[in-house]
Amino acid sequence: MSEQKSRAPERRSFAKASVIFREGEVGDKAYMLQQGTVRIFKTVGGKKVTIGHVRPFQVFGELSMMDDSPRMAGAIADEDVTCLVLEKEAIRAMMEQAPPGLNSLILSLLSSMRAMGKELADAKAILQEHGIEH
Repeated sequence: MSEQKSRAPERRSFAKASVIFREGEVGDKAYMLQQGTVRIFKTVGGKKVTIGHVRPFQVFGELSMMDDSPRMAGAIADEDVTCLVLEKEAIRAMMEQAPPGLNSLILSLLSSMRAMGKELADAKAILQEHGIEH
């Protein structure tokens, strides 16, 4: 009888202004924020456009692990942060245990989220150009 031993997630700290991951990278990890805040941004016309903030106990960086696409945005520590690292294998194992059809629904939602993230960043970039948003 072999029992698979589950490892506790790695805890990782990032100093203020550290890049946690970059837009376009391959995603092999997601993060659950424990302490601090993280800014999620896209680059539009060479400028960083904030599309969201992550607060403690929220997960970020999970999209690319679930649909095998490059990271849709970058993440930077707004202050010193501590995260739990969620490995791709663990996320994939959870997805494999999902009821039939649920993975298709999840992948459809991820596609919509990616499209909305791009549209949001483009709209915010236009507002910034006109001095409406900073």
